[in-house]
Amino acid sequence: MNERSRVLLASLLGAALGAVVGYLYMTESGQRVREQIEPALDAIGSELRRARDAGEKVKEVAREGQQTLNSLVGEGRAQTVWESSSYRHAAK
Repeated sequence: MNERSRVLLASLLGAALGAVVGYLYMTESGQRVREQIEPALDAIGSELRRARDAGEKVKEVAREGQQTLNSLVGEGRAQTVWESSSYRHAAK
């Protein structure tokens, strides 16, 4: 895709987005549509926040697991085991 095509595509996408926003905020029917979709958007936002929080908890549990392994096996050996299992998991 050359630069001229990218500029044309970006212009068309910008115009389409502007038309949608204008419809939603400048017309009565757009306001009704917004009133109908806002609860769904709020629910999606809430689910995304919950997923992010769950991801943070998973990272914290993994960090605690690594610290526990380090204290049980010894710092050098645990790091090797942790890295090798990470490598095997990433290689799959």
